[in-house]
Amino acid sequence: MICIDYLGNKNIRSDIEPLFVSAFPENERPSADYYFASFNSDNKKLFGFYDNGLFVGFASVVLYEDICYIFFLAVDEKMRQKGYGSKILDSIKKMYEKYVILLCYEEVDKKYKDYEKRRKREAFYLKNGFINNNLKTNEFGVVFQTVYYGSHQVSFKQYQQIFATGFGEWCIKHLKIAN
Repeated sequence: MICIDYLGNKNIRSDIEPLFVSAFPENERPSADYYFASFNSDNKKLFGFYDNGLFVGFASVVLYEDICYIFFLAVDEKMRQKGYGSKILDSIKKMYEKYVILLCYEEVDKKYKDYEKRRKREAFYLKNGFINNNLKTNEFGVVFQTVYYGSHQVSFKQYQQIFATGFGEWCIKHLKIAN
């Protein structure tokens, strides 16, 4: 499997964009144009992953201090259940081995219709070595749980700074600690 940096090859947008739009609910992602235009610095990266020339999936990260925050990760629907999600996480762990890797996923609670899907997503991250960060956030009205891989937990203040670094100060007012 190879990893291609979007800044080095913007042609991969044609592979990533349809998956970006289909994998994440509209209320949990920016517009595609805004998303792709935001990758213009060393602290915000977008990677496409390919196996034998076939597009497998993508991941985007924000770097802040010693934290690498995975803010989107998706595997192409045709390539799921083949270990590619774990391989993408392993690639990120290797690229950012000196960083704590942080990510979030929708809250796992039986009150949600898609509880089983959420539970499987959580199990996937835990199986890949991630640890509960003991921080639930409310982001633009959606509750997320956070997990990390590495040497330390991430505080809510650091989480806010990650968002400010990656998306601008304006979004901090939309982040709250969830109960």
